[in-house]
Amino acid sequence: MGFLLGMNGKLMAGKRVRQLQARMMSVQSQLRRATRDIESMERQINAQQRQMTNSIRTYGSLQMYGMQTANQMNMQQLQASIFGDFYAQAGNDMSKWTDAQRSDYTNLTSKYQMQAALMNNEMGSMQQMMQTTMAQQQQQIENEVEMLKELQLEPLKDLEEELQLEKETLDSQIQLAQQDYEACKEMEKAGAKNLTPQYTGQG
Repeated sequence: MGFLLGMNGKLMAGKRVRQLQARMMSVQSQLRRATRDIESMERQINAQQRQMTNSIRTYGSLQMYGMQTANQMNMQQLQASIFGDFYAQAGNDMSKWTDAQRSDYTNLTSKYQMQAALMNNEMGSMQQMMQTTMAQQQQQIENEVEMLKELQLEPLKDLEEELQLEKETLDSQIQLAQQDYEACKEMEKAGAKNLTPQYTGQG
């Protein structure tokens, strides 16, 4: 009886082990593919984010440089418009200026400084607006990337997690099935031994 139970149990347990091992191979293959897809997707998304961020920074740098260059040109034009006629009449040698010319120069300098300060303030406001715009665009990129991850990356990660859990479950089931197989094998062996005639050697 033990022999038959052990033999049938061994066959069933062996079949169970093979079925579980076949499923394990399929799950491991799917898990490797999911992991590769996640890594590839993350590289693509990160590359897109870097490209968009670099484009914004390049555009912002060019805009800032353009504003600074324009401001410098405006300063030169302002200086020429305020001091041009004065230098044409008084000359550049301050030691030869009259008291009246010195007074005029002081007044013109005050005028220049006031207008230059206004222009610098205006440029500062424009730069601040540009920085705010760049920050908003950067935030928009981050929002788009997060949405992209949620739509494309999260399902893959969920699948990877499910497959990992199934792999761990299968691993436990295979161990139990192998233990059943060994136990039935021992039962079969013991049953076969009991079926063997016992020779006493007496005639």
